[in-house]
Amino acid sequence: MAEVLRSHDWRATPLGSRADWPQSLRTAVDIMLASGHAMCLAWGTDRTFLYNDAYVPILGARHPEAFGVTFEAAWPEIWEEIEPLVEATFDGKTSTFRDMPLVMTRNGYPEETWWSFSYSPIRDEQGAVAGLLNVTLETTSQVLAERERDEATEELRASEAKWRTMFETLKEGFILGELVRDETGRAVDWRYEEVNEAWYDLVGVERGLAVGRTIREVFPGIEDDWVSDFADAVERGEPARFTRQVGTLGRWYDGTVQHAGGDRFTAIFSEVTGRVWRERRQAAMLALTDRLRDEATAEGMTLAASAVLGEALGVERVGYGTVDLDAETITVEEDWVADGAEALAGTLNFRDFGSYVDDLKDGRTVAVDDCRTDERTQEHAAALEARSARAFVNMPVFERGALVALFYVGSTQPRAWGAEELQFIRDAAYRVRMGVERLRAVEQQEVLNGELSHRIKNTLSVVQAVAMQTLAGKTEPSVVEDFGSRLRALSSANEVLLTRNWSAAGLREVAENALATFAIGRVSFSGPDLDVSSRTAMSLSLLLHELATNAAKYGALSVPEGVVTVAWTVRAEGVEDVLEIGWTERGGPPAAAPTRSGFGSRLIRMGLTGSGDVTLDYDEQGLRVGIRAPLAEVQQR
Repeated sequence: MAEVLRSHDWRATPLGSRADWPQSLRTAVDIMLASGHAMCLAWGTDRTFLYNDAYVPILGARHPEAFGVTFEAAWPEIWEEIEPLVEATFDGKTSTFRDMPLVMTRNGYPEETWWSFSYSPIRDEQGAVAGLLNVTLETTSQVLAERERDEATEELRASEAKWRTMFETLKEGFILGELVRDETGRAVDWRYEEVNEAWYDLVGVERGLAVGRTIREVFPGIEDDWVSDFADAVERGEPARFTRQVGTLGRWYDGTVQHAGGDRFTAIFSEVTGRVWRERRQAAMLALTDRLRDEATAEGMTLAASAVLGEALGVERVGYGTVDLDAETITVEEDWVADGAEALAGTLNFRDFGSYVDDLKDGRTVAVDDCRTDERTQEHAAALEARSARAFVNMPVFERGALVALFYVGSTQPRAWGAEELQFIRDAAYRVRMGVERLRAVEQQEVLNGELSHRIKNTLSVVQAVAMQTLAGKTEPSVVEDFGSRLRALSSANEVLLTRNWSAAGLREVAENALATFAIGRVSFSGPDLDVSSRTAMSLSLLLHELATNAAKYGALSVPEGVVTVAWTVRAEGVEDVLEIGWTERGGPPAAAPTRSGFGSRLIRMGLTGSGDVTLDYDEQGLRVGIRAPLAEVQQR
């Protein structure tokens, strides 16, 4: 999909040329394309649709035509169902769904499908929601498999005469058991009366060692729920579903238990360890996306990501540290540890734990299944085990081709690290690095804005000082004061624009800042949230400042009971939208037209874009001013 992204004509889409894409969109696209999980992205008011390689099979015959169209055009047949979810996401809400049914026509015919997915808002550089990230997993086969299993269980209940044949041929594990009760009648254990051949394969017990023994004898230390839940099913006389782990085996099982008369029961089950861990990793990736979005510091991001990984992988230690390859050291601020483990912090030398730093230097991921047997670590096994790393993974993080950081995962038990687990750790490390880079970019922007603001203020101060010295004694003091106040109005507009990286400013914010030095408690503002260009912000600040100055001298703000209303709206006129701003004074002396037209009057009549379209009504109740301009011109950057 990276090649499709590069070759696509983005200028013909609402996103425009890739060179003009905001950093927030670039980062979101990079994260999506790098992920091994199916993801798609909807960006902007047109909901432009992008997706990664893992998402391509979901589209079927619609790929690649769906790339770059609107979200609605990509999925027209389900748009009515998902549109409210999309709009809620653009309102800032995160939505997560499990096994949601959707009828899709992706290969030329309707298909009944099910999906587990999350819609998460993506915010732009100003903090506004600009896009939607969808991390999805098709669960159709799982749902259909569960239906089939339920149907098989019902058939087993309905036809006990055929149970022996099924018992011998089932690939699923089958148990016929009987409760063991204490002297009070409470079920405290249960005994295996029969198991099938598949049972031995699924639990890894030697054949012939189960029948006649209790579950607590076969699996010492097994969780109490394996007894109490089966006893509940017997006592209620109703089938019960279970998905549970045998902790001593490290395996998960999914099945159904049902009453078989007296204290007997039957259970049919299959191993779902792989599915459970996949679902956990999928859920963890969704949680990681949410946690990274909410964290405001690099330390918070790395610790949050470590906690998510640790819980998802079921390990004892996860952490993130910066690497100095010349010194062959890693520095850790704080890592996540399971209960009872000691947190790791400080600077450590890689050579104290083995020779695998050579692999890291070559850019390779280090995955050690058992430090006692791996030739890179066996001489340092004691040091590693003391740090919960009998088995461990070191996932390198690169920046501009250089190793700069490391994501590490440690387990107190030997563990064969699978490809899916390594990819999961790699995805998490990449997301954390991108999150840290985003924070770094924001911090740098804030520093630059602060420096720019300081320099502009200094420049305006110099201009004002020069003007004061030049005009002193040569013109009326009021003229000098008017000039100074207009510079201050420009300065207030500059402050607003700097908070928006000089690209645009909120109309309300510009108006409030322009009038902040006047009797602001007697000025009210009303109108929709609306951004205007930097040029319009400057014009509006000067215009409102002139109106307020006149109101303070001659109008509503010259008396205690006078008030001013600033209101704006957008109206459709033909094929274009027009911005209308109204200035209304009430409670002051009657308005009168000026006897002469000075610079201030000319400034007001120039309007927002320099083309006029300003009306002034000198009413008995106070001055009313109407200002109009095409919205496109007002927002043109």
